[in-house]
Amino acid sequence: MQKYQDALLANIRKQLEIWFESSSAIPGVEAERFLHSVKGTSGTIGLTKLYGISGELLERMRHRSEDEPWEPEKLRTFMIELIAVCYEIQHQEGVHSSLVSAENDQLGDQPLVLILDDDAALLHFLKEELERECYYVIATVNPALAIHYFHDRAPDCFILDLLIPEQDGFEVMDAIKEQIRKRYIPTTVISMDTARETRLRAFRMGADDFLDKPLDMEELLVRIQRQLKRKKQLDELLFIDELTGVYNRKYLEEAYRTLCLDAQRIQEHFTMAIVDLDHFKSINDRYGHIAGDRVLAEFAAFLKSHMRAADVLIRYGGEEFILLLPRTREEDARSLLKRLGDAFGRIDFGEKEEELRVTFSAGVIEIVEPDPTRCREWLELADQALYLAKELGRNRVEAVNRDAESKPLARKPRIAIVDDDPIVRALLTEYLLEAIGPGRCGDIRAYKAGEDFLEDGWYREKASYIVILDGMLPGMDGLEVLSHLRSLSESNRYSAIMLTGRSDNDDIVRALKLGADDYVTKPFRLEDLRTRILRLMQRMDFN
Repeated sequence: MQKYQDALLANIRKQLEIWFESSSAIPGVEAERFLHSVKGTSGTIGLTKLYGISGELLERMRHRSEDEPWEPEKLRTFMIELIAVCYEIQHQEGVHSSLVSAENDQLGDQPLVLILDDDAALLHFLKEELERECYYVIATVNPALAIHYFHDRAPDCFILDLLIPEQDGFEVMDAIKEQIRKRYIPTTVISMDTARETRLRAFRMGADDFLDKPLDMEELLVRIQRQLKRKKQLDELLFIDELTGVYNRKYLEEAYRTLCLDAQRIQEHFTMAIVDLDHFKSINDRYGHIAGDRVLAEFAAFLKSHMRAADVLIRYGGEEFILLLPRTREEDARSLLKRLGDAFGRIDFGEKEEELRVTFSAGVIEIVEPDPTRCREWLELADQALYLAKELGRNRVEAVNRDAESKPLARKPRIAIVDDDPIVRALLTEYLLEAIGPGRCGDIRAYKAGEDFLEDGWYREKASYIVILDGMLPGMDGLEVLSHLRSLSESNRYSAIMLTGRSDNDDIVRALKLGADDYVTKPFRLEDLRTRILRLMQRMDFN
């Protein structure tokens, strides 16, 4: 019976690929005939779930004239439940295909754990075990990438092995020791080397815990939970960003609410500005993260030195700051920021004979309706103005064109799906359109081959991209596509998620070494993939 079931699924896949790759409308009678065939065959060969859904779709088709043609995209949407069932049968595992509202995600409450170890099999195991406990995990075999992720992603917890060929764990700890000192990021060392001097050295360099290999997973989980609980308690007590000494993003809602109430009382507007350092990633890449941290700290000090006592400065994340300026009109805020931009651009952050000058861009919005519940809306408008400033060349200040608010400039990443399976392409396209929503991402495109993706000039357009890559593709495979993306001068615009087979540890190692941001093993849960994409969207670099 299995061979007949496999044959039916192959025929369904073939027909869907023909339809969804077509630019022509599909005759209604042809789609109806297809469902009749699927229903009849699936019922005969024991695929009861497929039999049921094809029958339901036929019932829905009765309200439609068989002479009315289908546009490929509309047919794909109509067939999505059948596509999901085919994927589930194909992989013999339940797939959560319910389309969950993106508003219900709990990403902010999901701790981020960064793991560095040269053993890909162990990384794979730890990643799956920790994600089963509702942690979000970034795993890498590359010490340089681990250092980059530590600075760029601000993990809640860091786990690292000491014995790594390219750069041992002590060198990694030395590279991040200032960050460990200034921020409380629990750091756990895992190692086969359990000598007393090794343990003492790890603790002297800032480790909070030390565990012997082989690991007791239950003990590791308990220790991580304890560390994160303590970190959360400390974070809740402090509204101050450790690096810059200004307020952190946790204070934004409270500060905004206070200014709204004050504005309502005195009948005055106030202004919000988002300020972002230009080309900050290139500073980190060229001069190192310590130099980047110094620029951030001095930038914050510069802004504070030019602020009034009632003004509020918040480090929102990375190189992005928010200014709340009470009793200030938009024009006055723009003039102020332009003057500050000119003055800041004259500061030389270089050392010895090398010059380093930094500029910033800003977006401003006047809060004309001081409603304490609308912080997010005003923040998005200021963000649009910042995006415009970046698009117009950086080193400038822009305000929202209120006449154009109905057509916002959104800093939305595009999503590319590269997979040779038409069922996976259709399933992911429809699911992500619904689950993430057009308000949170830009265009979504699907390709059946790596060559098709790279031949389409779309991926070279000025935007940020999340690329979902199947590891096994005909012709150029997913790893070759990833390698090409990482060779581009602006490779930071691409975040990559690899789809791999459950036992493809070699491919996982290669993907991590090439700079994949995440990987998902097939068969995957749609909700898991959505969560990972939203995490990347939160942390993508728009500088």
